[in-house]
Amino acid sequence: MKKRLAVIGGGASGTVAAIEAKREFPQAEVVIFEKKPMACKKILVTGNGRCNFTNEDLAPRHFYGESKFLKKVLTSVYADTENYFRSLGILSYHEDGRIYPRSQQSSAMREALINKTETLGITIKTETPVSSLKKTKTGYSVNGESFDAVIMAGGGKAAAVQGSDGSCIPLVKVMNHTFTPLYPALCGLVTSDKDIINLKGVRTEATAELFSGNKLLGSESGEIQFTEKAVSGIPVMNLSHLCRNNKNLNISLDLCPEITETELTEHLSDMCRNAPEMQTEIALGGIVNIKLGYIVLNRAKIKKHAILKELHSNDIRNIVAVLKSFRIVISGTKSFDSAQITCGGINTQEIHPENMMSKINDGLFFCGEIIDIHGDCGGYNLHLAWTTGRIAGSSAAAYLKG
Repeated sequence: MKKRLAVIGGGASGTVAAIEAKREFPQAEVVIFEKKPMACKKILVTGNGRCNFTNEDLAPRHFYGESKFLKKVLTSVYADTENYFRSLGILSYHEDGRIYPRSQQSSAMREALINKTETLGITIKTETPVSSLKKTKTGYSVNGESFDAVIMAGGGKAAAVQGSDGSCIPLVKVMNHTFTPLYPALCGLVTSDKDIINLKGVRTEATAELFSGNKLLGSESGEIQFTEKAVSGIPVMNLSHLCRNNKNLNISLDLCPEITETELTEHLSDMCRNAPEMQTEIALGGIVNIKLGYIVLNRAKIKKHAILKELHSNDIRNIVAVLKSFRIVISGTKSFDSAQITCGGINTQEIHPENMMSKINDGLFFCGEIIDIHGDCGGYNLHLAWTTGRIAGSSAAAYLKG
């Protein structure tokens, strides 16, 4: 009788898992269960439609989770993502360390994967959510169908509109697995600071330091974006996972990270001497976005429309202090709907890292975002999805072969 493999979830990790399993065991029947009308839908929106699918710098510092588990994943023979996609016809384009398809179209990635599933004869059951997963004497029952092995690739809770709504979590719990708490990550941070409302749409280069009280949790540099009642941008998104289990959160922005306090002080002092009749906000407009400049002056307690010759040395010091440490009180992260990934997931102590198989149930494999590992913004989470998916698929094929 033909061996049967069920893959629950037709996203990035599930699709490559199915491909790898079918490649290595062509005689097996591989079925993907996908509740959305199309598989790999989330891929289309990654990287702003360009699909940043991996990164040149895959150092461990860009990944989070249990270190021994991550080391096994990141050093796996299946971790060569760029060459894997080259084998599917995707040439690469490198930009600041990020790796995209050369066409810079995420649709090219999806089409390459779907084409491969069709070529291999993999069945994709779209609009078919899995409501039942049971262990049987001979294997598993998925929605009442019998399978010899199962790969769970149902994702986390981030971006439910793309399919990741946490609906697979109850299925995994039925299999006696435990979860670390789920938390939205790679998302903006919410603030009730009234100043921020006036900064909607402003972007600025800065170094962001996230604090819990006076304890520094992490630091990132790059472009900061202000949205309505939130702070965002890649540096903030990379820090968002650190908000979990921490209170009294605040962010300090160095709005001039490449300029020292001494240099800023000298510049403003020179302006006071050389253009004494200039309004202070105009002088600030030469340093930061004018909307930011107004708030900097307000926080430095400089009266509106003051001219430079009215400033004292203490005023200049206050302005510089705010520029170098622009504090924003954070009330938490944005919701799962706004998050790119889920932080938390299946406890990695319950998964064999070398083959992604459950330590509790033989023949049950895991891959992708449902596992308690994640990475920074920049292609790292897709890299984990491809790698864990390929490991799971290959291992499931070996399991089916006996």
